[in-house]
Amino acid sequence: MKNCVLFFLLGFMLLSCQNKKPIKAEKTSSDSTKYFSLSGFIQQQIVDVDLRAYNIYMIKELNGKKDSMSIDKEVFKSNAALFLQKDISAPEMHNRFSETVFHDLSTKSYTLNYRAKFVDEPIQNIDILLDENTSAVKRIFVRTETIHKDTSIIEQCNWKADKSFQINRVSKTPAGYVLNEFNYINWNDHKK
Repeated sequence: MKNCVLFFLLGFMLLSCQNKKPIKAEKTSSDSTKYFSLSGFIQQQIVDVDLRAYNIYMIKELNGKKDSMSIDKEVFKSNAALFLQKDISAPEMHNRFSETVFHDLSTKSYTLNYRAKFVDEPIQNIDILLDENTSAVKRIFVRTETIHKDTSIIEQCNWKADKSFQINRVSKTPAGYVLNEFNYINWNDHKK
């Protein structure tokens, strides 16, 4: 009787294993990395400025001629919007950039670096400095290189969290014309 039960169980196990359909592996993206959302951070900063009564001022310099002025929140938002265009966090952008992370003891920061894999990529480099203790964003640096008609444009953007941002642009033509633009917007930075 024992042998019959054992034989029955063994036969049942063999039949049940043969009837099972193979489990198909789900297709998953080979890149599950999440890049830092630059636009998410900048939008939070814009909302913060919009909610508070900051005195916002701007320093503009064009080929050495400097001007400073008080600006309203709409001008602030218009200028800050440039940073929203520099976001590479969408998954379809990941194959165009390489990401590295390193601990910078001199700035007490972890730096997330995103470097373009191709020379014709408009956004060439992004550095995001995070506080080593809190992981809060301290600074963001973005470098872009573009060509508009016959003019090459190099843009360096720098955002100092909760305080200020800069947009520096150098435009050059083949004929040798150079235009240097410097824009600094401050809402809470008492020390540059």
